[in-house]
Amino acid sequence: MSDTSLAHFNLNDWLHENPYTNGTLAEELQCYGLPYGGIGFASHVLTYYTIIMLSHQRSPLMPWKRNHHKWIDITLTIFGLVASIILAVLTILRCRNRWQFVAMATWKLVLSVTFGILSFHAAMMVRPKEKYQYSGLGHLESTANAIENKEYTKVLWWLLLYVPGVVAGLSGLLSLVFKEIGHNAHVKIITEVFGTVIAFSAVLMLIFGIIGMCSQGSGSRKKEANNSSMESLGKSTVAIGVMVFLVAGSATSVLAALYSDWILGAIAGNLVGLPSGDVRLLYWGYIVAKRLPFLSF
Repeated sequence: MSDTSLAHFNLNDWLHENPYTNGTLAEELQCYGLPYGGIGFASHVLTYYTIIMLSHQRSPLMPWKRNHHKWIDITLTIFGLVASIILAVLTILRCRNRWQFVAMATWKLVLSVTFGILSFHAAMMVRPKEKYQYSGLGHLESTANAIENKEYTKVLWWLLLYVPGVVAGLSGLLSLVFKEIGHNAHVKIITEVFGTVIAFSAVLMLIFGIIGMCSQGSGSRKKEANNSSMESLGKSTVAIGVMVFLVAGSATSVLAALYSDWILGAIAGNLVGLPSGDVRLLYWGYIVAKRLPFLSF
């Protein structure tokens, strides 16, 4: 919305008088107030980076330092979570006439909730400086022991909440791709690039899984073929299979989100992802809300 009309802004009118209904996909996409294109890509990368840092109790802004300010981190997380949920819901309501955009906005909503809960859990585990030993290497040893015992990385289990969002979002995304790929060269090129990367990653994971199973089988044959050794082989094979599946699924989820950013940018004819019109405040507000956990320290 323009600055001159900001004072006369009416939320109800904005939600219900969408001028972009029944237009082209590029025109209808103007209802979408969440990041996409290069800006959305960068936002997703920062989100994944923040998750990695927080799962190791590191400050995303200063990764060489550990987080020690529990209540500040909790406050940042709560404000970021509440704001991002509100802004994502507004986008869902604004784009309700195109189910694909609703599905993709729901995808972002689920990511925001997952990211917020994970960040909150990580903040709750923050310890003040006086809880660590600072004599010699005591601080480093304490940190290393906590990481080794999976004390902090348990927060990563919250990422399972993200799975339904990925499924919902991909259904909408692929529907848009099928509509556009025949006449939009950018959509075709982006799909080919990401398809190649995903296929290569899947094949690589499959090869590692087969090698792992073969090495387990080879090690088992060197031992006496009794029930216990066969049972151990079976458990190891299942564990390797589950690990390969989880890694492949995680990689696909990450790449799918990045893929969606560029696809929406290609459909909008705006690969950079700079917002315009009456969604600019929504767009930048969402980005700021998602970045608040990045300031944890």
